[in-house]
Amino acid sequence: MPKPWRAQQPTCRHGHPFPANLFYSNRGWALCRTCSRTYQRAYNRTRHQLTYIPVTPDEVAIDRAVQGDPPTRLTPRERAAAVHRLDAQGLTARQIAEHVGCTKRTVHRIRNRTATA
Repeated sequence: MPKPWRAQQPTCRHGHPFPANLFYSNRGWALCRTCSRTYQRAYNRTRHQLTYIPVTPDEVAIDRAVQGDPPTRLTPRERAAAVHRLDAQGLTARQIAEHVGCTKRTVHRIRNRTATA
């Protein structure tokens, strides 16, 4: 009878020695704590690259949204800034949503977020 894989290989697939808490990934790979952290960091890097939001909002995009000609994609910060500017002018949620290019629900969420903060 052949020995189990763990007895044959004292290291993981990257050469790290196995700690006491060896586990297998959902693909069947034997991983140690070091490998699992490496995979998690790589996943987080790619996930954050897809959802990157610039620190400072684009003022030109906000001005265009306030005038009623928003760009195709506004970041959440730009959308919130445009909603606040239009809210200060006394427009209704429906009018703000038409200017910014979002839904009334989004306008209400942005208003409530700042009202409770």
